[in-house]
Amino acid sequence: MSYSNGSVATCPCGRLAIASCRRCGRTLCDEHRRALPPAPEGISANALGRYELAIRLADGPHCEGCRADIGNYALEQINSAPRAPLPEHWLDRAIALSCDQSRSDEEKLRDAALPASLTAKDVAAEFLRRIERPAQERVPVSPPKLMREPDYREGWSVDCRRTEYTVSGPGAGRYRLPCLVSVHGDLLGPALEEGDKPGHTWSIVPESEIELPLLVTGVAQLLVLSAFMPPPSAPTY
Repeated sequence: MSYSNGSVATCPCGRLAIASCRRCGRTLCDEHRRALPPAPEGISANALGRYELAIRLADGPHCEGCRADIGNYALEQINSAPRAPLPEHWLDRAIALSCDQSRSDEEKLRDAALPASLTAKDVAAEFLRRIERPAQERVPVSPPKLMREPDYREGWSVDCRRTEYTVSGPGAGRYRLPCLVSVHGDLLGPALEEGDKPGHTWSIVPESEIELPLLVTGVAQLLVLSAFMPPPSAPTY
């Protein structure tokens, strides 16, 4: 890119310019002509898609700052659009929010609006009333003995506990202790043993150990996924 007086244009970075921004006229090298701004954090999936589409499809060469302006304008349009109304029941609302792409994570937390009197037992009971698929997991609730297998309980696993345990070796890190909603409406989980490891037998988890919003979100997702599972097979005799 050169001017009529014969001088060569340069990008602000010092490289040879090959184009100029269509909006602000800044001269751009090949790298900065194609540079894309990072997406804002904390936006919904729909807003993220609209932002990325807008900055990539901007007509003509644009600098990074002008592409960001174009993307932010697209965000303003989608953020000003009305949100879909949510159901009144706390679990129906959680199911709707789990599938909602128009709200950010912060909006979903705010819109969940769980009743103040809701307990983990209430959540488990409502989940069992609605689930129409057989239990997927089973856990030992008594230690094995000589010539005897441990007793088991069946249910559905859900990530809702506060306590974490340590994993060493491959996949090392801190992870939440698991929890199981049993077919009897109990919430079961292992306790930590020596060395910060989960125990081998499971027992009822105290209410104080459960993060209620995580439990509601977890059972809502299980109900959504259950709609895509094959129907339970008929018993054979």
